Amino acid sequence: MTSTRRGLGLDGTASVLGEGYPEDSGKQGPEKRVSCQDQPPEAETTPADVLDLHPAMTEEMINIFRRKGRYYQTWINYPEDSNCQRPCIVSPSTIKMEQLIHPSDERYRWDEYCNEWVGAPEEIGDPGPLNLPVGLDYHKLHLRKLGVEKDGFVGWNKYHGRVAHTAIFADNNVRLDGPQWSQIAQAHYEAFFDIESLKYVFRMTVVNEDTHAFVVKVLYPRYGLELAGDSQLRTWLYDTDDYQEIMGTPLGKAVGALVLGAFPRGTRRILQIHTWQYDGDLQMRFDISDSLQ
Repeated sequence: MTSTRRGLGLDGTASVLGEGYPEDSGKQGPEKRVSCQDQPPEAETTPADVLDLHPAMTEEMINIFRRKGRYYQTWINYPEDSNCQRPCIVSPSTIKMEQLIHPSDERYRWDEYCNEWVGAPEEIGDPGPLNLPVGLDYHKLHLRKLGVEKDGFVGWNKYHGRVAHTAIFADNNVRLDGPQWSQIAQAHYEAFFDIESLKYVFRMTVVNEDTHAFVVKVLYPRYGLELAGDSQLRTWLYDTDDYQEIMGTPLGKAVGALVLGAFPRGTRRILQIHTWQYDGDLQMRFDISDSLQ
């Protein structure tokens, strides 16, 4: 199926999938919330074991995503680990951009090869409804550093990101593990803005194999949807299986690590997660709010 080249204007075309939206988080976002039952086609759940899954997307893997996502949800929401099955593995991050570009030890230096002010990513459509800037107010930064990969070969670790007031944007067509990405993205944002102002984290043009396979081969088919032909912004609600499974994927965990590294535990919540397609490619947005909203 071919798709037309378009970006969703994240302002009233949302469809909420899943149930269990918490009573203390009823604040409406910019999207219109529509019951899943009102959306064609019918959201008819299909068991994971009969779906045409990616080879890695076994039922066991989906359960692992859900369990790991539940860990991150709990770690973010509660300052103590007394009720956790596993202690929090992410510490507050204090890394600054100056330490990355001009470290005291040259072995840890990241080379900067793009540093400019640009417009909003076209993948998000109209930035106005989210109160994001509409001009050349987005700082684009590319960094790279040689590192040893798991197979023993030397390769480039790369950070491609963009920040604007209230938002971090990650270009996922780069190779960088979640913990490194979360620390560099936070340092990039703090170089220009107060971290307390952060409301959105975008993961653009997702190519991470596990995250992409889960959303495209499991999550969307679960509701009778196909990403490439879908014209709506889909919203995955806090504290549902869908939400926790996304949070347990590599990109979900990276955003969770960013929140854990940037804010005191219990003060913020990833309120909801959105997915949509632009030119057939998966896009994601994680909404961050005060924990009591």
